[in-house]
Amino acid sequence: MNTQMKSTAKILTLTITLMFAAFVLGARAQTNSVASATNAPLPTIAGGLTQIYDALAGSGLTTATNYAVEPYLTYAPDAPSGNRVGGGALIVYNVSTFVGAGLGVDYLGQFSLVSANVTLRVPTHPLNFLGGSWTNVAVVPFVMAGVGTPLSGSSSGFAAVTDAGAYVSFGHLWGGRFNTGACYGRWDNAGAYSGPRYHFFLGWSKGF
Repeated sequence: MNTQMKSTAKILTLTITLMFAAFVLGARAQTNSVASATNAPLPTIAGGLTQIYDALAGSGLTTATNYAVEPYLTYAPDAPSGNRVGGGALIVYNVSTFVGAGLGVDYLGQFSLVSANVTLRVPTHPLNFLGGSWTNVAVVPFVMAGVGTPLSGSSSGFAAVTDAGAYVSFGHLWGGRFNTGACYGRWDNAGAYSGPRYHFFLGWSKGF
């Protein structure tokens, strides 16, 4: 199997695994919403993460060495008043230099969301002409799309998650590199929290 076929297989495996986990979470959330009338516990972020991690561990992808961790701040101007500022984190498995797939967790006021997503990016090195350490600085435009399951807030079912932005990758630490950037995105089918959002992030990646 050549490198391209292996990369494609990894993308399909991870995407199917994450989509299945999101489906399980959606079904669990709907079941609990009905049971809540009898004081059954509501779904939690910790419970959702546990289910998705178990699905990933079963696929063997938790042993991957090419990954990124991206904490971020979020501003959603169209969200309900008092719940427009929040944050989250994105954990990405870097399939290749140009493709990543992973898990996002968002919290915005009284709304929380777990999502599975795929990222496409194009690394560039606009400062190479300066030579020296400047050749290690990369500017990386990217787009991301995924599907999310609200765990709390004014939404049910699945939400569409999209983002587009860029980050700057620099430095070396713990076998990886830092990055910082910003992006614009949307939540759709997320009830009162649907609409535009802005992310500002500082993260770390290893591999690719």
